[in-house]
Amino acid sequence: MSTRIIAQRVADGMVLSTANLYFTAHDNAGASVFRTAQAATPGQEVELCHEPGCRFGDIVFAKVGGVFYGYFFALTGGVSTIRRIPLAPQPGQVAEVVGSPIADIDIVSSRANLATDGAFLYWQSDTAINKMSLSGGSATVLDITPLTRPGAGVHLVGPDVIYAVDRTIYHVPASGPVVEPPVHRILFTVATGVVAFVPQAGSVYFADRNGALGWHPASGNGQIKQPPGAASITSLAYDATRAALAWLQMAATWQVNVDTGANHFTFPTGANPRLLVVNPAGDLFWLDDDGVRTLHY
Repeated sequence: MSTRIIAQRVADGMVLSTANLYFTAHDNAGASVFRTAQAATPGQEVELCHEPGCRFGDIVFAKVGGVFYGYFFALTGGVSTIRRIPLAPQPGQVAEVVGSPIADIDIVSSRANLATDGAFLYWQSDTAINKMSLSGGSATVLDITPLTRPGAGVHLVGPDVIYAVDRTIYHVPASGPVVEPPVHRILFTVATGVVAFVPQAGSVYFADRNGALGWHPASGNGQIKQPPGAASITSLAYDATRAALAWLQMAATWQVNVDTGANHFTFPTGANPRLLVVNPAGDLFWLDDDGVRTLHY
């Protein structure tokens, strides 16, 4: 097993479809959305749209009116918006702004901070957990939150949005409105601060700012899989098919780790690895300063 670069771009956001990978990237000329095959090599990516003087962020996709669209954050002139582009665009097509500008959001350092259930978009701003129709319109506030930067991401599990604020992981009904105060919607609290987490039905894998890596059930006591101080973790992914946990970290060097229970593999990667995801075939994908990388295990 070894890691492989599939696109040499400074990528900012990424989402997998069945066979393709869509990612946002930026350079001195501006920001772009790209499509490439999950088995691609550098240079095979196709640019779907480009905007000068802009930076794009997290991206998801959804089918609306029979058309697949990519939805992504965009930052230009100090103003953030959500935009969308058909994933099979016409030449020269420009991304469309959906919804109102978002004044209080960190799209640069937060990761996995955009989610969709196929009807709505969800994200965490500086002050709230937000929900908006895929067609745009006004955003609905699902929950009020204290400032937490960078955000550790939002996840949809069953009827709930799962999110983190500093040391605590919460859930809130995606349907809204909130009927219980935050203290009754706490899943659990970590020692110093949540930097990454992956919720499953009934449990959550988490990385603490102190370097600890662990698992916590919906009730009862959790388990620490890696002790505090061992490393600085940047992202997690869980492969439910193989019951394998993968994570990116800085220990002696930047690394990608895979723990299958029976085996633990560690591989070197480029600087500042981020946004780890996995497909059903056992392929990991993540971003680092060299581009978009993959590993099959």
